[in-house]
Amino acid sequence: MRRAWLVVAFALTLVLILGPGNARADKLDDVIKSGKLRCGVMLDFPPAGFRDASNQPAGFDVDTCMDIAKALKVEPTIVETQAPQRIPSLTAGTVDVVVASTTATLERAKTVTFSIPYQVYKMSVVVPDKSPVKSFDQLRGKTVSVVRGTTPETEYLARCKGWREGCKNISVASNAEQILALRQGRVQAMIEASSFVGTLVNSDQGKGLTICCEMPGYTDWVSIMVPRGEYGFRDWLNLFIYLQVDTGRHAELYKKWFGVEKPPALTVPGVYR
Repeated sequence: MRRAWLVVAFALTLVLILGPGNARADKLDDVIKSGKLRCGVMLDFPPAGFRDASNQPAGFDVDTCMDIAKALKVEPTIVETQAPQRIPSLTAGTVDVVVASTTATLERAKTVTFSIPYQVYKMSVVVPDKSPVKSFDQLRGKTVSVVRGTTPETEYLARCKGWREGCKNISVASNAEQILALRQGRVQAMIEASSFVGTLVNSDQGKGLTICCEMPGYTDWVSIMVPRGEYGFRDWLNLFIYLQVDTGRHAELYKKWFGVEKPPALTVPGVYR
């Protein structure tokens, strides 16, 4: 009985401290009430996100956004979001959620809230066909292009910092600029997620380019982002991701957009199988 009274007293104290005017619906409630989901996606990152021949958003992340909206019974709006603007778009409130191949890091988690991983990549190095570079370590002394504000940039800088030759990177705003720098010879290599470069080297845009190697010892787990502290929305997305995998929808989309079976690395206990 004493414990019950303590619980009641604690609850009443919270009411007095917070007051009725401080209660608010979370982002999940806001989205459902509005009937719309604004989903930030990179549309320069095929096959995860791009514009098709009709200039319409397409790709793995786009379909994932559509599935989220369908599950919420709301209308989806795809908001084109460049890599450096993924977190700012959330903090500014111009999007409700970001599904844009974003690596979940401890540093980023100070600003946003991450779901469980919904995708996994490796970091690949792309070079011209006749390049002598055959391993990541051979990038020492070479100029490398990376996209500003991305995990490839962060990881490359962390590693080259310890090289005697130091870091020789050109950080650009988009993958298109990154590829152009490589084609123009302003850099000798570029680093990007394995899914993107796999699509690149098998396209007309990637003629004359090849994947020489991967960044050793790195697996790029990517998650969906919501504004910091929106744990209700995060928990809903965690269940959504689990069900995407459990029903086979995740494998279906992976096969559709990446052309292969989902990687064996997708084996997070309780999530992937």
